[in-house]
Amino acid sequence: MELMDPTNGDEKKKRFQEAFERGRDGHVGSYNVWLENHGFDPSRVDRDKVTEFFRENPTKSVNQDDVTDIAEYAGFVTTRQDLHHIPVIGPSGIGKTQLLHTVIGLLSEVDDDIDTKLLEANRLGKKTEDGFLLDEYSRQIAELTTPIVCIDDCGLDKRIRTSLRELRDAVDAGLFVTTWTPERWGVNQDQVRDVFSPAKEVHLRSFTQSETKGTLRVIYDYISQDNFALPSKTEERIHELSDGIPRLIHLLALESLREAYHKELVPGHISATDAAADRLNLSNASARVQDLSEARLTVLKQILQLPDERGVQPGTLVDELHRDKSTISYHLRELNEIGFVERDRKGRRAFYRVTETIEPLVQRRISQEAEYNA
Repeated sequence: MELMDPTNGDEKKKRFQEAFERGRDGHVGSYNVWLENHGFDPSRVDRDKVTEFFRENPTKSVNQDDVTDIAEYAGFVTTRQDLHHIPVIGPSGIGKTQLLHTVIGLLSEVDDDIDTKLLEANRLGKKTEDGFLLDEYSRQIAELTTPIVCIDDCGLDKRIRTSLRELRDAVDAGLFVTTWTPERWGVNQDQVRDVFSPAKEVHLRSFTQSETKGTLRVIYDYISQDNFALPSKTEERIHELSDGIPRLIHLLALESLREAYHKELVPGHISATDAAADRLNLSNASARVQDLSEARLTVLKQILQLPDERGVQPGTLVDELHRDKSTISYHLRELNEIGFVERDRKGRRAFYRVTETIEPLVQRRISQEAEYNA
């Protein structure tokens, strides 16, 4: 085969001309241009933008039954001047934060005189010039009339018992809605019940196939300029791969488009969804989590139970699980190789965290086993 002479000016000019004509016809190696050519708004094909859209449009959320449960208590405390607490429990990505935004958004539409406050639990222990943010939030809440206080991801607050007591003592009447992952609720529930006994527990479930399809249609209506609709088989495949977990539904919806672009497929092609699932480590993920040995599940559970945003060091797992270092290192290495944990090195220290897409599936198994043992 004759190779092109890189110094051949005519050949360079020819290739440049061909590339120029492709660009003139709208064919370029740009994902954003590809999206536009297929009727999508590139500025909206973004995970954060989709999340923001759902939070700003609470009526688009499909978890209406759980919202109704909380609405009843919100209405009750505003008329009876009682103080109640509802913990909302579910795996990461199941929609707990969305639920809080939906509650606050709908309350403002029902009655704009209702005082609401949304707090992130991991900020409660942050130091300020005058003490802690917890003290500042307590003062703010004390000035409200029968507030509806939503506290997100309470398992990340290492002093959650103290935080809940101080916030509870700041008001005479109101509703507190707190969110928890199953394993952190398991660790903290006795302390929480001693300080602020729940009136009701809300356990979020995965979406049904119908709810997954509804969510996908909302997403594609938002990002599409031409009201693009996924083929039914692709909707069903996304539900199967995501197990009805909203975070995974969102990821698969967006990443399937990127895979369609890379593989030169039409948007919505089921092969693009399968490719996205492979890249996100979601192919057959639920079954692989169910097949985990008890030893490896215990390691994952311990990582999830420790509230450290950086992850967990192997030495911490050795101390917490009372296992030798070589055993812990072996399990971490194997879990890393199958994509269940990620390692982040900071200097000489290594931190491990459960992979984002696998995390809710592990948490669901933990929750299922806790229910079975109970």
